[in-house]
Amino acid sequence: MRLDRLDPYLTTFTASVTAARDSEDGTWVTLDRSAFYPTAGGQPHDTGRLDDVEVSNVESRDGAVWHRVSAPLAVGAAVVGRIDWDRRFRHMQRHTGQHLLSQAFVRVGLTRGIDLGTKSVSIKGPECTLDLSGDPDTGVDADACASAELEANEQARRALPVSTFEVAERDLHEFRLRRPTKVGGLVRLVAIGDYDLAACGGTHVRNSAELLPILVLGSERVRGGLTRVSFRVGAEAVADAAAKHAVVRDLGTALSSTALELPAQVARLQAELTQTREALTAARGTTAGFLADGALQAAAEFGGARLARVVLREREAVLLDPLVARLQDVHGVVAMCASVEGDKVLLAFTAGPGTGLDVRPALQAALAIVAGRGGGRSDRATGAGSDAARLEEALDSAAKVLGSGTATP
Repeated sequence: MRLDRLDPYLTTFTASVTAARDSEDGTWVTLDRSAFYPTAGGQPHDTGRLDDVEVSNVESRDGAVWHRVSAPLAVGAAVVGRIDWDRRFRHMQRHTGQHLLSQAFVRVGLTRGIDLGTKSVSIKGPECTLDLSGDPDTGVDADACASAELEANEQARRALPVSTFEVAERDLHEFRLRRPTKVGGLVRLVAIGDYDLAACGGTHVRNSAELLPILVLGSERVRGGLTRVSFRVGAEAVADAAAKHAVVRDLGTALSSTALELPAQVARLQAELTQTREALTAARGTTAGFLADGALQAAAEFGGARLARVVLREREAVLLDPLVARLQDVHGVVAMCASVEGDKVLLAFTAGPGTGLDVRPALQAALAIVAGRGGGRSDRATGAGSDAARLEEALDSAAKVLGSGTATP
């Protein structure tokens, strides 16, 4: 007997074990009566206990409800079942809230002349989702989401009774269902007052007021021309709002602003950050210019060209890119630049106009020594290694490949 269908608020019951089996995924038992809801229709299963034995999963197979238990229970044993009420009630709020919000979107769509029917749902976690039809090009806009949220909360505040009843498949045509049924025979219907009616086998609250508040969090386009709307219901919506309020409060304290002043404060800080980054980039460029000038003055002559060699360590490592950019276009100069942060080594070799050299073989010679990998063009190649202790040896080897035959200038 499915007690969960008779009374979803039932949390304790007595029963007898009717069957038991062991499988790779644990020990399972069936009962002559059970209030445990098995995973079905997108709603997760209940958890709880049978006496002192934990029930961690519940599945419906061949008309029987199987309970996965943490220890064996003898067939014929009398047990007391206890449902994890917090988990059950959260599922009830999510599921009934989904029904109400789906109907709200249908009605918002009717006012706009578009179909905002629910195609699929997910209520497996606190943040639930509806996949809605709609305009295949624009989807479901923010205004439609706001209107549906307002509609759903207004209906919830009406304290509409939520009831369930069964109807023979042949009589379903007499009822105005929100969506076609997916089952036959005797069909279980769930009604939220006179507002929504749908076939469903899940557990639901008694009254729509138990869903408050219903919070639409946002929407995004997904495959199939659908829009995925995320939402929270009841206690989980309150928890989400409380967490976000705490963040806003802390930000307001840090920025000496009220909640309504925060957007302007953030915009101001973003503008200041942009200016600071631009100034920092300019400063790095200037510093890299000085380093480039020094490297060119110390460059060694070889084969009609000059070899510039620069190693940047730790804090100077951020100057590698602007330094390489300065040296790459200098006529007749081959540059071997490196940066070191801890054990990490970055290498960048360039060949300026008029050198006629391919720096890639030299880079590979260096990378072989510092345990690195890389590649690039003949006039600019880069790589990274993990043995900074051998960097000078690596650069000497690269210089020999380039044909300089010189030590560090």
